[in-house]
Amino acid sequence: MSKDVKDYINIIGNRLGKAFSIDSFGIEEELDFWALSAEHMSRKKNPAFQNIITWMDLLYQAPVHFVYKLEKDHLILIKRQLISENLLSDKGSKMKKSELESQRTQFIQDFENQMQNLEKKRQWDEDFKEHGVSAHTIGNCEHIPLYKKNGEFWGIYVVGPNIKSPENMVPKFSIISRLLSSWLIKLEEQEKKSQKQYQEKIQGLVGELGSGALNTKGISELLLLYLINVLKAESGAVIEYAEGKPVIIASNKLKESHLKSLMGLNDDPMYVLEGDNFKLTESGNKIQKGLDLEPLFLPYIKDDISGFIWINRLEENEVKDKHPVLGDISEVVAKLFEFRNNNEIFSNDLVNAFYKMLRAIEGNREKTKFHTPRMIAFTEMFGMIFGLDAKEMNTLKLTAKLHDIGYVGAAGISSMASIGSELAHPVAGSMMLSNLPIHEDVINGIKTHHEWVNGKGTPNGMLGEDIPWTGKIIAVYEYVVDFFESNSNVPPEKEEEMMERLKSNIIERADVQFDLVLIPTVIQQLTMLGWSGCAQLGVDQAD
Repeated sequence: MSKDVKDYINIIGNRLGKAFSIDSFGIEEELDFWALSAEHMSRKKNPAFQNIITWMDLLYQAPVHFVYKLEKDHLILIKRQLISENLLSDKGSKMKKSELESQRTQFIQDFENQMQNLEKKRQWDEDFKEHGVSAHTIGNCEHIPLYKKNGEFWGIYVVGPNIKSPENMVPKFSIISRLLSSWLIKLEEQEKKSQKQYQEKIQGLVGELGSGALNTKGISELLLLYLINVLKAESGAVIEYAEGKPVIIASNKLKESHLKSLMGLNDDPMYVLEGDNFKLTESGNKIQKGLDLEPLFLPYIKDDISGFIWINRLEENEVKDKHPVLGDISEVVAKLFEFRNNNEIFSNDLVNAFYKMLRAIEGNREKTKFHTPRMIAFTEMFGMIFGLDAKEMNTLKLTAKLHDIGYVGAAGISSMASIGSELAHPVAGSMMLSNLPIHEDVINGIKTHHEWVNGKGTPNGMLGEDIPWTGKIIAVYEYVVDFFESNSNVPPEKEEEMMERLKSNIIERADVQFDLVLIPTVIQQLTMLGWSGCAQLGVDQAD
């Protein structure tokens, strides 16, 4: 098979065109079609997307159904569905059942791969206002225009590839268009309402948590600045002892020599914690002798929280130096860090609960039962090859772990296996975590991992320079992992061919879907592991 994607699509398209041809659509079939539409119209409840597809499948028997909605001057993909049963009909086939099933499985894998090429954002064209055929990345498809009640264009319903509607039904497409318009527009309104309600519930759950560790520094700086101004001091710092070592939480105008002494960078730290008290060290004593005045030292020790506020004064003021507010501030700092720690513990428990819920959702499908563990393993290995430092590695691994956490939210909106939840989950996930003490690179990576560097991704159509580094990396490996999940039963003799196809697909998407800078490392990693190594990566670490 040709490695050129366009040739590949044409080959598959021609084969599918023959496979999906409708032999006849007579009076009996048409009666069934209109009877089902009447059944939906008679119900108070709007038909779900799956019901709409089932209805339209009577007309087309096509493998792919998808919906674009007009937003400004672009069409945005909001739903899609693959009907695997329509891949290679066995009507009139002389092939053995096992052979037919094997060919259908291969077609499904090929098609799922090509579905990744389906544009999530495409340019608006006047031709979409009329029922007709339009070119898409999976081949030529038939589109049906959708309109609001006031006659304003809303979007298109698309089926394909390489199939046409029965000729005897063409004169009736204005009726079909009106029904589709009514159902799909109402369905989107219902889903938006459900999403809003779910987001409000999530916001109510985590909205009071604050931003934990991310606010600790800002509040500490505010308190420190107050002390420096009130005491007319030169400089100061808020120090926390974590695992017996000093960590600077906040500082203001601190001299380099004082910073190094407080941190113990050149010698012993200025103070050491012995039991429930801080003791000035010999090196600290040398620093203090070089100061005009003894610095103001405000320790705080509360359960597992310990540290101090250090103020380098310019003048002595007995009244101010002994003011009760100083003790209050040191106690507030202790409580601030205690809140942060408790918040982080609760946040970790909540995130782990979300993760277990996600893994339960992934486990419902054979294809995705190792999805997130694979993502974690692939991105961790990438980080080592690319040369990320320890903090960046932890940030990337956490982004990989939580990148699909929004499906937990989407499951509260709809159980439909369509791109509706696929588009909703990055936003839902980022919102679920936005008020927790989680680094912004993690949250932004979750929100943007379906963005494309050429601006044709979702949810916001961001360009490459605006997409955070975490989102770009997760985007590549989402594609890689999905490729292996869609091709899980490759025979040994085909592994090299499939690996070359994957590499070729990734290279062709450089500067389109993926950041070019990442591609050499990704290709290097795939080459190092080989097909079987990639297929197994993360599987053994699955919970």
